[in-house]
Amino acid sequence: MKRQTRLHRDDRRGQILEAAMRLFAEKGFDRTTVDDIADACGVAPGLIYHYFDSKTALLRAILQRYRFPEMVAAILRRSQKPTLEETLTEIAHAYLAMLYENAPFALMLRSEVERNPEVARVVGVVAKTVKELICRYLARQKRAGVVRKDVDAEVFARVFFSTLMEFFIAQHRLTPILHRLPPKRFVRGLVRLLVYGMLPHPSAERQEGGQRS
Repeated sequence: MKRQTRLHRDDRRGQILEAAMRLFAEKGFDRTTVDDIADACGVAPGLIYHYFDSKTALLRAILQRYRFPEMVAAILRRSQKPTLEETLTEIAHAYLAMLYENAPFALMLRSEVERNPEVARVVGVVAKTVKELICRYLARQKRAGVVRKDVDAEVFARVFFSTLMEFFIAQHRLTPILHRLPPKRFVRGLVRLLVYGMLPHPSAERQEGGQRS
């Protein structure tokens, strides 16, 4: 009996999250009310608060549902030890896939982040977690001699994800003004541009060694 009750609670929670995500995408975070979400679920507003204490908690739960930081962590833990280029390519494709699968919601978030500090804080927590994962990964690559020691990992992480986001936005909002690029082509070009800018340059290392001596 407890198991059935738990399944019912999980189903209801999922229903609320789906309705909130759809309404946030359609109306925006600010213009969506808890009453709107309750109406969409066919329940009283009080039941929404039984599961989530605020709209912000709902937004946080929606982002947690997609588990992108966990996905990045799993890619970085791979025992096969793929190359730097392969690892970043897999992360880029996972990020774009998440954006494309939830395009209306992702576009809404991108707009709301610029004008709503509450939304920015929630999104910022996820972004910070992913940034720290990338920074730790690049630190290991530096120690292994795969990446130059002067590479700023935090700058790299911000450029990497913000460029992917801007590509996603351009694909949705600037086409056909801009020629539509296949995501695979864009990811390949971006990753190679960034990776080969981080690899050690023998001539530069010799010059640096000469200056030290």
